[in-house]
Amino acid sequence: MRTQYYTACSLDGFIATTDHSLAWLFQLGDVNETSYPAFIAEVGALAMGSSTYEWMLRHVVQPDAPRSGWPYAQPTWVFSSRTLPGVPGADIRFVQGDVQPVHAEMQA
Repeated sequence: MRTQYYTACSLDGFIATTDHSLAWLFQLGDVNETSYPAFIAEVGALAMGSSTYEWMLRHVVQPDAPRSGWPYAQPTWVFSSRTLPGVPGADIRFVQGDVQPVHAEMQA
């Protein structure tokens, strides 16, 4: 088992713009034409922060989005100090605090 940090970021090291947008990423092309589908198929668990999760809710999960519903089959741990809504049918676990015990749970 290995743990990998996989993210898209701009050359200045940011994942999102100052207004929390990821639109810059999508102008680069169709994700299905990259190595991402093969990569994510081998992943057993995901971790993300609350800003990424909320972006997913607004742009992927929303009913009128082109690809609605939770896109991941893997269990997902969302780190947040706030109460956030879940997604019906998705294995999403909301956690906070130290990453180390959560990482151990993800490994199990």
